[in-house]
Amino acid sequence: MIIVGGGPAGCAAAMVLARSRRRVLLMDDGNPRNKKSHGIHNYLTRDGILPAEFARMTHEELHNYNIELVKSRAIKAERGKADGFVITDAAGQRFTCRKLLLATGVTDIIPDIPGMADMWGNGVYHCPFCDGWDLKGQVVGLYAKKFNGYGMSLALLQLAEKVILFTDTAKYLKPVQKEHLRSRGIAIVTKKVANLSCDKGKLTCVTLEDGSSVACDSLFTHNGIKYNNELILQLGVRCNRNGATVINKRQECSVPGVYVAGDAAFDMQFVSVAAAEGVKAAVAIHNALMQEDNHTCLAALHMAGQ
Repeated sequence: MIIVGGGPAGCAAAMVLARSRRRVLLMDDGNPRNKKSHGIHNYLTRDGILPAEFARMTHEELHNYNIELVKSRAIKAERGKADGFVITDAAGQRFTCRKLLLATGVTDIIPDIPGMADMWGNGVYHCPFCDGWDLKGQVVGLYAKKFNGYGMSLALLQLAEKVILFTDTAKYLKPVQKEHLRSRGIAIVTKKVANLSCDKGKLTCVTLEDGSSVACDSLFTHNGIKYNNELILQLGVRCNRNGATVINKRQECSVPGVYVAGDAAFDMQFVSVAAAEGVKAAVAIHNALMQEDNHTCLAALHMAGQ
């Protein structure tokens, strides 16, 4: 059994399968989506834990079950000559398995604004549920050029003292939306954004192209994600128009024997949800393997009886 992706989904699946005495190879390149985050939230007993510490503890627990951890990047996925699948990593190593779980996640699309990438996870955020608790009393900006920021502006107002929507010249807001936002005290800045300014590592303001600036304590962005579905597409798996993998209730996709869990599938993108999906996939994989083994055994007994 091969699992690609050592985040919450992949590691949760690995533990369930290992505790069912399945041989598990877990491949992970050590580059999770939340690498720059200052804490994982909405996960009971681990609220605020640093992603690196969470990964260390997770891998330490998995080590107790003799799971093989390959610290490498999977670059190719293909069907085997008979049954099963073959995974090739960046070093050219090839690994085979009967069932495959892809927990490859997503990559955030960070706006190409100077200072945005540097402050990602430390003053610039994308998820109010993850990082909104600390906004009390703050002036919070929302950079939303690619998508309509109307709804997210209102959501941030539940968490912050004041919200400023930066549309960066985009003209998607309807008159009634503008009126509603302004009636709630949400400022709308339509001028082109030049860069972000900080002092001692903390965001201070958003600088506009005309030289003026708008003070902010934090900035959220609504700019989309990229599904890490390269391996998924190589196998001919069906995805929706956004790139998320289409799965059934057991996390299995359109190619039998291939399962997808975590952010790469279309669902809420929470650590707890990803872990739960990993557990669901692991149970389904274990049961599928048992059925196949039992079928093979029964077929052999039937042939012997003849």
